[in-house]
Amino acid sequence: MNRNRKLLTCVLAMCLVLFAGCGQKLGAEFSEEVNMLEGAELSVDESLVTPTGLTYSISNQSGRDLNYGQDYSLLKEKDGKWYLVEPERPVAVTMELLWVPAGSTDTMEISWESSYGKLSGGHYRLLKNFSDNEKGYYLAGDFHVK
Repeated sequence: MNRNRKLLTCVLAMCLVLFAGCGQKLGAEFSEEVNMLEGAELSVDESLVTPTGLTYSISNQSGRDLNYGQDYSLLKEKDGKWYLVEPERPVAVTMELLWVPAGSTDTMEISWESSYGKLSGGHYRLLKNFSDNEKGYYLAGDFHVK
């Protein structure tokens, strides 16, 4: 009887581990305003989105030089609201300062598999911080994972 109880406990524990890994864990609701810098746009190339990464472009027609870093956040839409996606492991990025001069476009790739794993299907948003040396802005680009 004791052996059956241990076996049942192990099976239940394995099921909990498997179910805990299903889907993305959502954190706090994100309610800050995004895309408020006129002339600056972050867009995601939907044809290059996978469950483990994407390619995005920053078009800077704002008349201001913008700087940004490699850091980013992922948001997921649920019931019409946006929530931060909690990474499975810490997000590791280099701390270099990148620059998008006024009138130019920059294209970058992100692979998040080592931090977020594979995203489940849904409507997501890539969120990045930008600055014009006077003020900071959030730029966001929506995408879908199938």
